[in-house]
Amino acid sequence: MLSIDVSEVNCVRESELKFILESYSWKKTDTAFHLLQQVENDTYVVDTSNEKYVVRRYRQGRYSADEVRAELEWMDVLGDFIAVPKVVRNTDHDIVSRLVSGNNELLYAVFEFVEGKEVENPASDDYYNLGRLMRKMHTSAETVFNQVTNTWQGWNRPKYDLEQTVEIPLRNLLDFDALSDDDKRRCTDIAHELRRRFEALDSYGKFIHADLHFGNILVTPNRWYCLDFDECGFGHRAIDIGVVRLHLKNKDKSEEHWANFANGYAVEFSREEISLGTAVRIFYMAGKIPKRQDIVDLRHEPDARIRRYLGWIESEIS
Repeated sequence: MLSIDVSEVNCVRESELKFILESYSWKKTDTAFHLLQQVENDTYVVDTSNEKYVVRRYRQGRYSADEVRAELEWMDVLGDFIAVPKVVRNTDHDIVSRLVSGNNELLYAVFEFVEGKEVENPASDDYYNLGRLMRKMHTSAETVFNQVTNTWQGWNRPKYDLEQTVEIPLRNLLDFDALSDDDKRRCTDIAHELRRRFEALDSYGKFIHADLHFGNILVTPNRWYCLDFDECGFGHRAIDIGVVRLHLKNKDKSEEHWANFANGYAVEFSREEISLGTAVRIFYMAGKIPKRQDIVDLRHEPDARIRRYLGWIESEIS
């Protein structure tokens, strides 16, 4: 019979499960769902009689079907250049499955299951390889730009422009009751400085992953798989660089690791690009916290987390 622990699948309705099974021609009698992760989206491992898959249920209301389809289109084309999990199409040959009930819409994507491991304690060589992978992703995206048409569905991704990375996060932070007046003043001062310097990030229409770090990589004996493209969009590559620096700061890692990452990327960035890209990415991350209070980890002392981020930003742009 269908093996589902209701506590594991976050109260997934029977109608939902029936929809998923039918969408991918999985038999109810020999399919098992297991919760893998609940953060921005809900992710499950699915065992069938023949194959193993990963099912992602997207956070309701956060993405449109067109945005999810664009994300998956990028994964599909980048799979010709870098290792990414293969996107599995449903019985309608679509890469997005939509369950609509009244005014509610749930979106799903299915991927091949990759048997790999995370890099839990990355060393200098790992940061070098991360730099190489990011550079390969960026150069591959440039090749894709030259191959696709203006009507390609992959264009429907967010732009990490001033509005997306500074103005919207600032509004979220100023509306957050957990922050003090002094916290909000710091947010306003930082936003003012980021606005003033943002034009230094010229050519910010390039494809970026926007969340490429070791938590979104699986390592197999032969390849590094790049995962979780749900933040991907168009912006300056320095914002991708900023993700790495954010995680280095979060783990209190040394500058040696940053140097190895930069050597792996092998294209020199100016100090202004690095510091501003990092500051913009951290401010964007801070601005998401007030809107993600349904996530358990972000409910724990969110004001302290935001203050820590503000301190990192100030250290970058001082």
